[in-house]
Amino acid sequence: MSLRLASRRLALPVLPVVAIGAPCPVRPSLPSARGGTSTTQMRTKWSVNIFKGWGRPGAKDSPSSKAAQDATAELDDPKKRAAFLERNMHGSVSDNIFQEEIDAAGPSSAREATAQQQQQQEQQLEQKTRENMAMVTDPDPRSRMRWQRRKVIQMVRSNGAVSKEDRIKATERQLLHKSHFMPTSVKKLVMLSRQIAGKPVDEAISQMQWSKKKMAAEVKYYLEEARDLAIAQRGMGLGKVNGEVLDKPRKIFTREGKWVEVTDPTRMYVAQSWVGRGPWRGKEIDYKGRGRMGVIQHPSTSFTVLLKEEKTRIREHEEREAKKAAEGPWVHLPNRRIHGQRPYYSW
Repeated sequence: MSLRLASRRLALPVLPVVAIGAPCPVRPSLPSARGGTSTTQMRTKWSVNIFKGWGRPGAKDSPSSKAAQDATAELDDPKKRAAFLERNMHGSVSDNIFQEEIDAAGPSSAREATAQQQQQQEQQLEQKTRENMAMVTDPDPRSRMRWQRRKVIQMVRSNGAVSKEDRIKATERQLLHKSHFMPTSVKKLVMLSRQIAGKPVDEAISQMQWSKKKMAAEVKYYLEEARDLAIAQRGMGLGKVNGEVLDKPRKIFTREGKWVEVTDPTRMYVAQSWVGRGPWRGKEIDYKGRGRMGVIQHPSTSFTVLLKEEKTRIREHEEREAKKAAEGPWVHLPNRRIHGQRPYYSW
């Protein structure tokens, strides 16, 4: 039979620790398990003469409590606390826990110096940012200067004439965007590429959003990425913001043989979309009958899209109409002289 006896508590003696500028107060003694007394030390920043008359009758009105209140008020003031700590710690107070409050309550000159330092640091950061941007936007300035010099020489030689290609590049914008290699075949991805060719970007994204094909989500992601890059880098599709909307909608005949109504000449459309075969992703054994086997290679395919604005389709439509007007009416058998006629057949 076992007896459950109350366990004894051992009270370890507490070494007396002297507080800042005054002896540390001690709580009233409590009886321990051995019959002795145990003490508990109170350590706070307001422990200077605060609890000197604690537990006695009339301690609130005693002079010791007033001294404790004065000491607490002295510690609450950052300037007085700094002087008090310097006087009692015999040195600098830069390592104490109240240094931030002391600096905040310091003279205005110190705050101005801190503000100037922060301003200098911000200026240095701005200069670094500009330098980094210059490295990104103009990584090889010597090559750029050579290219500009060569273009100026070409303009001087051509007497200021600008070719049609250069004029189109200066007036019309486009963006070519290529995706990473996707885990699918060319045969499967080319169907989605043909589905969105010639459509506006928003309509192409809607087609991919509701398509049941597995790679439609990937094509939709790269279409949205190409649209965002075109807006951010080239400024395409901002006709409504810049006030470039046509007064009356215009109907044009596209290369695909469809009539399209255009209101915003900066609206983006998928001018071209194609796919490209990538490296093989891996191999797998294809087991066959009679102990034979083959090799299955898993393909990867990339998707490329070329975005243009409706300005390009309007120009192409006008060029086709002008070409038709310049040709004149077509005559089946034109009236012309017959010369060199032979009396026999030439075959």
